[in-house]
Amino acid sequence: MSLHPTDPPASPGEPADPQGSTSSQNKPRKGPFPPYRVVLHPDPHMDLMFVVRTVMELTRLCRAEATHRMWEAHHSGRSVLLITYRERAELYQEQFASRGLTVSVEPD
Repeated sequence: MSLHPTDPPASPGEPADPQGSTSSQNKPRKGPFPPYRVVLHPDPHMDLMFVVRTVMELTRLCRAEATHRMWEAHHSGRSVLLITYRERAELYQEQFASRGLTVSVEPD
């Protein structure tokens, strides 16, 4: 017979009973962050090549992809540039706004 207990002792912040009074709503959520879309909107007064260069500089898209996204936004009214977590999406939004381009952040 072993001298070690079969269950590890409860940590000071947790009740000894797993069905105890600690609510699962109070625990921080674990797992990946919820995804958000960074959406490019067209601006008829903006030079199209400037849009392509800006998309290439601020994202990791190659010239062909940046050009495709620019034309998609130009013809369809919007183009999803990338999907990332919320804080990073908001950073992209600020960076594009500082260059005069309109980008929105939407939950995926």
